[in-house]
Amino acid sequence: MTTILIADACKPSLVMSSEVFKDKIPGSIIIVAVTGKQCLEILAKETPDMCVVDFDLPDADGIALIHAMRKTYHGPILLTAYPDANVDDAVKNDLFAFNDAGAWISKPIKFDVLSDKIDRFLTDKHRLGKRFETSLDTLLVGKGAGRGKRAPKVTGRIVNISLGGACVELDGPMKFKNGEELTIAVQLPTPGQVGKKVVRKPPSEDDGSDSKIKGVIAWVDKKSTKIGFRFSRLSDSQKRSLEELLKGSSTL
Repeated sequence: MTTILIADACKPSLVMSSEVFKDKIPGSIIIVAVTGKQCLEILAKETPDMCVVDFDLPDADGIALIHAMRKTYHGPILLTAYPDANVDDAVKNDLFAFNDAGAWISKPIKFDVLSDKIDRFLTDKHRLGKRFETSLDTLLVGKGAGRGKRAPKVTGRIVNISLGGACVELDGPMKFKNGEELTIAVQLPTPGQVGKKVVRKPPSEDDGSDSKIKGVIAWVDKKSTKIGFRFSRLSDSQKRSLEELLKGSSTL
């Protein structure tokens, strides 16, 4: 049974969102919150399959609420908001960090737009938390110790990946600490390359910006031969490439 949490103080939006989910996923359970406080209280007891959250609840700032939700909830979150350049900028520059919010759609909510997002996150089992098997060569580049110091780097292989991060097996020694900032260079396949054999050159520091992903070390295994890498931010094109890659990969 699919459970959806909708946090919105606007009754028309609540009704429309609920109807879309019930139409797309018959039998789905809709949990409603009209304030940020209620939303967090529900998440303390429930783990919905997806959350739809209004950016401007009466008692909560959208960004602060999403960050608070992420302390206990790790599923997909979809924001709703009235069109505004400030909202768009806030979501892209803050909430896309570590995919805190999967996307946002403008209000008033349109059936087709929300329906498409449901397909993306639920119907096709496209979940932010899932990891998928893969094999992508990568180059990990750390921060330089100071002016004139060369940044440490080591090659490796991404063995599983999600929209939130990746597990990387290292080819050589390099000391890592949890929370350390890194950049990985990896050539993500374009949508037309998914499922095909494509000859790719080894990743390099000189690769374009779309081949570089910034993030932090989430964990290091005891032998320091494998790390968990949490993405800090993905560009729109990187998201699209990863989405296409994940659709054709085997889930773990």
